[in-house]
Amino acid sequence: MADVASAGLATRRQLTGLSIHKFAWTEFLSRCEDHRVLGLLAGAVRDGAVTVEEYQAEALNSTLRTWLLHDLTVERTLLQVADILDAADIPFRVLKGVALAHTVYADPSLRVFGDIDLLIEETDFSRAAAALVDALPASRELPELRAGFDDRFGREILLRTPGVEVDLHRTLVDGPFGLSIPAADLMAEPQSFFIGGRTLQRVSDPVRFVHACYSSVLGDWPPRRIAQRDVAELLVGGDRAGVLAAEPVLELAARWHAAPVVALAIRRTVDDLGLLVRHPLIDWARDYRTSLRDRMFIAAYRGRARGYTSQALSVFALPSWRDRRDFLAAILRPSREYVEARGFRRGDRLRKAVGMRPSGR
Repeated sequence: MADVASAGLATRRQLTGLSIHKFAWTEFLSRCEDHRVLGLLAGAVRDGAVTVEEYQAEALNSTLRTWLLHDLTVERTLLQVADILDAADIPFRVLKGVALAHTVYADPSLRVFGDIDLLIEETDFSRAAAALVDALPASRELPELRAGFDDRFGREILLRTPGVEVDLHRTLVDGPFGLSIPAADLMAEPQSFFIGGRTLQRVSDPVRFVHACYSSVLGDWPPRRIAQRDVAELLVGGDRAGVLAAEPVLELAARWHAAPVVALAIRRTVDDLGLLVRHPLIDWARDYRTSLRDRMFIAAYRGRARGYTSQALSVFALPSWRDRRDFLAAILRPSREYVEARGFRRGDRLRKAVGMRPSGR
């Protein structure tokens, strides 16, 4: 997967010798989907960087076609969502896959994506979800953990529509790193891009890069290779991405207490993808020393119970004792609606966080 994720970059890795046995091809193609590098593999085959058997090329093209048709559906739904939020006078920024595919990668087909990710100001967070539920055939995946939790502490509200998920973000990541982000930074200095003849806005370049680092280190577990490719694309600065300035990224990372995450994401990306590039951020990341406290925080985002362990450390990032009290009350005593929607009984969240087997269903 790292070989595929590095396709087209200046790298020590060599995709030219890729040879997948026919009995392993189906699993290999499935892993490319899981890691969202299907478009990169197809691009390498199309450019002649790697040769596959005819039946493999047919399977690859068929699978990619399905993804690209889905991506068109995502983009069409995004335009509907944009109209609804504009009508409700709710500002938003497009995050992650859709924005990256259309502003960073040489061709949007190289960067497949699964859903819509939007950043919403915390003052409009619940209102945006309600507006979309009213105007679309959409529903919340889960009830609110506890009344008022989303607007004060939540990261996302996931809405399901027919065929497409709409993920509304109040901040960029769960846990202490997400709660350390000043809300004013997220919506500042937006940049425009185009989809379907319409102008949309994304976050600023420094915010986008730090967010990519969060996704690479603190996101899915195990991490997806496409998250590292996103970091590489933004770092290398292709024709569409432009040159990433180091100083604004470092200033933002320091203000967000995110320097250990950014440094780790850069080091892993350079090493895992074998990048043969120079950038001041790479030199900085090599010299950065992570404290024991920050290593503990990062470790909380790993493993099967990461959703619970990262939340448990959130109390260290909250500014007041009142916030800590209310946050812990919501975590330890969620609403009955939330517990029932998760299929838990009261106390199961705590038992799962410490590795005990939940009772009930």
